[in-house]
Amino acid sequence: MADEARATADKQLIHAARTDNVDLFNSVVNADPPVAYNINYTDGVGNTALHYAVENVSIHVLDLILDEEVDVDARNRLEGDTPLHLACRIPNEEARNYVVHELLEAGAPTGTKNNAGLRPVDTIVGARAESELGKQCIEMLTMSQAEAQLEPTDIAYDDDDIADDGESDVEP
Repeated sequence: MADEARATADKQLIHAARTDNVDLFNSVVNADPPVAYNINYTDGVGNTALHYAVENVSIHVLDLILDEEVDVDARNRLEGDTPLHLACRIPNEEARNYVVHELLEAGAPTGTKNNAGLRPVDTIVGARAESELGKQCIEMLTMSQAEAQLEPTDIAYDDDDIADDGESDVEP
């Protein structure tokens, strides 16, 4: 019976993500008494609620999913796409940039390759890559990749910011 309830809850989360149904999502996550659910549940093709929220630009449920302990790098079975791959293919460029930004803020890695060997940034092509919003999206992805590769020792400090006693002269 508990397994059946959990399966129902997981399917409801997927449906809420597909339809941007905040009430349904909250009814599962905040159920009283609590109901077991798996925010990283995958359906038959390997998509999670996050995949569906991204694919359907369900921005209200997307924000709620990202508040959970969700795997932002989950790959689906068909194409090996992560939610970030799907986000980069959203036709509406403003919506695409918003969703990409939210995923990056949640820690989505930019270097994961899908089954075709493409990183998310590689899916922004043609006129979509040449538009102003396309260039902004590519820059977001590129900067996120660069930041992820930085080590603390890679940061150089200006000698003028360090006093003779080793203390910083910079005001916090």
